[in-house]
Formats: sequence, structure tokens, C-alpha cells
Amino acid sequence: MKKTAALKVNVDGSRQKIFASAERLFAERGFNGVSVRDIANDAGVNSALVGYYFGGKKGLLSEVYTRHCTPLNQERMRLLKEFSQPKGGPTLEQVLEAFIRPSLEVTVDHRGRSNFTRLRAILSGENSALLEKLIADNFDQSSRIFVGALRKCLPHLTVEDILWRFHFLLGAIYYTGAGPHRIRELSKGRCNPSDPMACAEELIPFLAAGFRAPKAKRTPARSSSRKR
Repeated sequence: MKKTAALKVNVDGSRQKIFASAERLFAERGFNGVSVRDIANDAGVNSALVGYYFGGKKGLLSEVYTRHCTPLNQERMRLLKEFSQPKGGPTLEQVLEAFIRPSLEVTVDHRGRSNFTRLRAILSGENSALLEKLIADNFDQSSRIFVGALRKCLPHLTVEDILWRFHFLLGAIYYTGAGPHRIRELSKGRCNPSDPMACAEELIPFLAAGFRAPKAKRTPARSSSRKR
């Protein structure tokens, strides 16, 4: 019995070490910039354990994504439901808060850093089919729900208008997580993105103004076959 318990503790400890190392290294270097050996060496375990526990590097990245996305999406939906209780539904600011606040709070560690937000931002630049699938599997459903909520708040906008602005919303969240050092340097520490509440208080009204902006005046697409 004691041997079995000790073995379980050892297995759980090794899994967690691998997970923690992978999360940090992926956030620093991206998926393509990290090898199984890098992760194993950082975790202080045999590299064969990465395959044994997670099925390889792809399986490990999927585990990192899923473990973070589940509570993130749950908190987003909880807040949206809470804000939807009053008659008339949530305001635009409340829809944005329900989407943004969990991104800044749920994934922040005890040091005020968000490895997962940074990870998502860095991996999005790799344009990998694997990463696109992970993003789709974990976020497409919740994104559709929030786009629908935004449309109810802004009925004068087209679906295309909402999607463009939702795309820019995602970019703001990603960059806030990936490059917080830049604004800290420019502001000499007065602006600190690692403070989730302070960051949300600045980001939500900024994005609300963007969503409320007049519809874009789109010019007709130019024909590539136009005669010169």
C-alpha cells in the first residue's frame, strides 16, 4: 500500500514538473522553438516520460491548452450569465468584462504573470495547423456566444463589423499578455499590465468605444485584372 501511494506521488510529481516546464518554455519560445529534450531537461526527468505521460510534444501542448481553457471558458460563461440576469440583458461593457476579465485574472499566477496569455500570443504567430485546431477546439464555441451577445448590444452593426472588432479585441488581449514590459518601460512603471483589475479598467472602456465607433466606410474591392 505504501509503495503504491509513493509511486502515485512520484508519477503525479513528474507529470506536474513536465507540465510546468512545458508551459513556461512554450510561452518563452513557442511550440517550434522547444524540443522534448528541452522540456525534460528543464523538468529534471527522463525525456521518455514526456511521451509516456502526454504522448509527445503535441499531446503536451494540447494538455497545457485544455487545462487552462476549461476554467477560462467556464468563468467567461458564468459572468455572462450573471450579467444577463437583469431585464434587458447585459450592457456592452458587461459583455466585454465577462470576456476580458477572466483572460487577465484566471490565468495569472501568484507572481502576477500570465504565462498562458503570453503563450497564446506567441503561438498565434507560428500559424501552425496544430495550433489553429487547438484554438478552434477550445474557443470557437465560446467566441460564437460572445459575438452573438455583442450583436445584441450593437444591432446597427453588421456581422462583419462585429467580427472585425472582435478580432481587434483578441489582439489587444494577446499583446497585453505578450508584451507587458513595453508599457511599463514607457510609463516608468506607472502603467502595469500585471495588475488584472487596473488593466481591465483601462481596456474595457477603450474597447467599448471601438465597438461603438461608426461603421467603417468600405471601398469596393479593386479588380486585380484592371487594365493599365
